[in-house]
Amino acid sequence: MSKYFDEQKWSEAIQHNDWYLRLSDDYKRLMKQAEENNKEISGKIKEEIYQFFENHLEKGDIVLGKKGPNWDKERKPIDTIIIHHTKNPPGITWQRLNAMQLIRLYAIYYASPYYEEEKHIKGQAIFSSHFRNSHQIFYAYHWLVRMDGATEKLLDDNQIGWQAGNWEVNCRSVAICLDNDFENSSPSDLVISSIAKLIKEKYPQVKLENIVGHREVNPKTTCPGNEFLTDWKLKLINILK
Repeated sequence: MSKYFDEQKWSEAIQHNDWYLRLSDDYKRLMKQAEENNKEISGKIKEEIYQFFENHLEKGDIVLGKKGPNWDKERKPIDTIIIHHTKNPPGITWQRLNAMQLIRLYAIYYASPYYEEEKHIKGQAIFSSHFRNSHQIFYAYHWLVRMDGATEKLLDDNQIGWQAGNWEVNCRSVAICLDNDFENSSPSDLVISSIAKLIKEKYPQVKLENIVGHREVNPKTTCPGNEFLTDWKLKLINILK
């Protein structure tokens, strides 16, 4: 049983279309609690939340939309690549990433849509319009790069990832995410070479000046880490030249 929230209450809430509104106060309280505590307690709080949603997505008993806006209708030709990091220990599963991005991106937007023409979706069941093996998915990234250099595809190129913090940029970009926390370090040469290989093979049309870190399009974040601009971005660009 969960220590930090009422699991029975949450299990009942996710049976409703507007579960993200019903759990909004709890979620905000828990995130505030996580911010105010040490790293260990913060990690435990977040782990409970993410594990809850991961479990229920796996069970298929959380209400999700069967139809909704076609977010991908605004997809434009890809001219930008945005580099991210998970800011988590390496080895994150697809299931965990999916659960995290459901609640951190889609649930938050559905609870408070900021485009006037989309305000009617508040209270409706969440719909991403993205599917894998008949299951709805909520990934923000198109690619995940593991620490052994392996690359894993999350979204198709014709799908918009909710990743940049800027919708216009989302519509024309691809997101490549590193499976680690590089807040105060740099990835290995192997990982950097893997990113370069992926870009060369899949996105040769993207100009070097349009290969950027998340922090360069969204000043609210330091992603993909404090050493990106001063160290490993240059390494990446030099390989691509």
